[in-house]
Amino acid sequence: MECTRPARLDDRQLDEIRRLEERLGVVLVGYERVPRYRQLSPQELERLQAVERETGSVLVAYEASAQ
Repeated sequence: MECTRPARLDDRQLDEIRRLEERLGVVLVGYERVPRYRQLSPQELERLQAVERETGSVLVAYEASAQ
């Protein structure tokens, strides 16, 4: 599982998590959901790898999601 950043929770959600922590006797940490990896075509993968070489970075393709 990949966790990128803590979840943004409202007060009601935080209260629910705190109650669950008390009931279970644990500390819970909520993280944002990570979108699924995108299956790239050979052409898309080739372009992505070219940009990686050009920028010296590692790129990960995720499905675009409307959140």
